[in-house]
Amino acid sequence: MKSHIFKKYHFLLFLLLSSCNFEEDYFPYNEGKQISYDVFFKDKENNKKNFRQSFYFLPKIENSIPVLKNDGEIIFYVFDKQGILKKTMQDFLSSKNNKAYDENSEILLAFPIEEDVEWQTDDKTTIQMKLGYDRFYNTNLPFKLNNKIVSTNETISLNGEKIKNCIKVSGYGKTSYYPDPTLGNINIEIFTTTWFAKGLGLLKYKREEKSDSETMGRIIYEKTMLIDD
Repeated sequence: MKSHIFKKYHFLLFLLLSSCNFEEDYFPYNEGKQISYDVFFKDKENNKKNFRQSFYFLPKIENSIPVLKNDGEIIFYVFDKQGILKKTMQDFLSSKNNKAYDENSEILLAFPIEEDVEWQTDDKTTIQMKLGYDRFYNTNLPFKLNNKIVSTNETISLNGEKIKNCIKVSGYGKTSYYPDPTLGNINIEIFTTTWFAKGLGLLKYKREEKSDSETMGRIIYEKTMLIDD
């Protein structure tokens, strides 16, 4: 009887550890490694921009991965029972001191990694309002982004290379803005799609914000990992 319980315990422990390793494989830690992304942006005027964004992995701190961005900002990716959380330096230090869950943390990928798993994050619009010829206003409207794992076996192509068994996360949010009686109520919708690949991490991210007003229009933001760098 004891032998049966002992074997059952070790089997459950093996499943637990295998699950943890499986989930961490989709956001691997590589101290000293740098990854780069090609970023594409198109605004309501169809003006297009391309630039590079790089991340340098710093020494791991317990269950957290600090990463230095090319603009000098340090962000932390924290693994806990909820999933992989993204925190700013201030949020990370505050949560370490208070030992409490930080509601401002952004869950990038929720656990368990299974289809139909859903979670909600706080976000803000980045679309701009244009009045006249040269007056631009940042909206920065808060909204709730509803995220859902829609697939765990996606195949996507990057630079002619096919990457299999990717996780696909879809996000949707909406909000509205009432600037004045002349323009009336302006509705804004936000669509996001994120792909994670085993052994690579966040592979690709797409975001679209669109409104039903010509003063705001539609913007597109895409970020794609440069896997050959």
